[in-house]
Amino acid sequence: MRTLLWTGLLLLFVFKVPCGAEEQAQENRRIFGLVIGFNGTDDPEMKPLHYADDDAMQNASLLAEQGDLGGVILLTRLDADSRRLYPDAKPTPPTRQAVATAIERLNALMDQARQKGETPVLYFFYSGHGDVENNRGFVHLEGERFYRRDLLRLLAESRADTNHVIIDACKSYFLIFDRGVGGKRQPVSGQLLDKDSPLPHNTGVFLSTSSAADSHEWEAFQGGVFNHELRSALRGGADTDNDLAVSYQEAAAFIWTANLAIVNRRFRPAFFIHPPKDSGPRHASVLMRLNSPAATQLQIDLATGRHLYVEDEHGRRLADLHPSEQQQVCLLLPRQRALFVRFPGENEEAQLPDEKQCRLSDLSLRRTTASRRGAEHAAFRSLFSKPFDGDALQAYENRPDETITAGAVRFDWTWIRRGMGISAIVFGLGGGTLTGLAFYERNQVNDDTSGLARSQVNDRLDKLNTGAVVCYALAGTALASYLIWTLWPDEDLELQLMPGPEPQMQLMLRF
Repeated sequence: MRTLLWTGLLLLFVFKVPCGAEEQAQENRRIFGLVIGFNGTDDPEMKPLHYADDDAMQNASLLAEQGDLGGVILLTRLDADSRRLYPDAKPTPPTRQAVATAIERLNALMDQARQKGETPVLYFFYSGHGDVENNRGFVHLEGERFYRRDLLRLLAESRADTNHVIIDACKSYFLIFDRGVGGKRQPVSGQLLDKDSPLPHNTGVFLSTSSAADSHEWEAFQGGVFNHELRSALRGGADTDNDLAVSYQEAAAFIWTANLAIVNRRFRPAFFIHPPKDSGPRHASVLMRLNSPAATQLQIDLATGRHLYVEDEHGRRLADLHPSEQQQVCLLLPRQRALFVRFPGENEEAQLPDEKQCRLSDLSLRRTTASRRGAEHAAFRSLFSKPFDGDALQAYENRPDETITAGAVRFDWTWIRRGMGISAIVFGLGGGTLTGLAFYERNQVNDDTSGLARSQVNDRLDKLNTGAVVCYALAGTALASYLIWTLWPDEDLELQLMPGPEPQMQLMLRF
């Protein structure tokens, strides 16, 4: 019996050590964040965004609510409406120099955290315009562009044990990959191909768009649709197993389910996820922890089966979710007051008490008479109409792959126009040189020149004149092309492979 007791204790010790080490690593985790939001663009054909700065503020607030926060740097420029909502905020303008200074500062803080035995984790958020030129993905900063090589350099220099990159921008696919899919059919909506990823192994990404798809804003959310859905997931809406952690897969399933009822595919986020590939601690694939002592926990324990959302007294929507009747949810919310739980399309609301923990079933619902401001887009009214739970997660994992064949790619053809102008000059000079040599040969003939010499000179003149004519023809063609291109109205050349049963190429010229 004593032998069995000692054997049992030994086995308990053996199996508890790895778990204890992981828990200790989790307890020693320290969160750092670089959050960027920029409404503007240097492309005159693009309209400025309205809510990228608001998304940046809310993303920074979400990180600040974490109890193990090490530091968050916010880079954005607030518009007039946002300044009224955040009167005390004094963010730094989002320039390339500001990004470089921020990551240098965060790396120093992460080194200090590591020296204290803590495990640094870095979150990189970007909200704004994205595009691609010559197959080089970029996002817009104030007065400058932030290219794929800049992001990869930032991640390579990061001192964090794990990097989480979250980008809500049009064509965000190209900010990670150095080429389009080029007609090759690939699965979308929740998957990246590891073999094509240039990311460090300790880096996970969550991109709002696949290939050349666009991101969308919605006035009801006062932010990007993808950004709001992801924040709703990270606040606990996606925690199907109630382990107070949201994984990449759970967050992806949450967003996928929230958009299932949207009929028009153009409005559904074709997002990509790519968890960190390191085979380290199990929690590396966790996107967000929900055990912060600095936040309020709202236990949604009612079998509502209804779409509900939480907003503050200024109408800022913090989270939307639609748990099934069997799903219990613990929602992580800021300690600010007042906060309200509301149900879309219904005149009922509940105000959260000023407590650390509260249950929805303990709150009193009251009727509201205030009208909701803002027009709701018809396509987005169906968001969150499907309930989410463990079955929805299973449905997401078993979903049939949607596919894309390629995306729109904008090419920069100005170098060809410059080449035509240079070619016109070169061929013109070549023709003039050959004509000059022909005159020189002709002037060498006089009355004393023999008939044989005259015949040889004529042969050389024929070759020089032929060469000169060819050069003049090429120079004229190049010059005409250069002038037509220069004087023609500005245009964008867009090559697009359209989705469908068979790849179809479409050439689009936009004036």
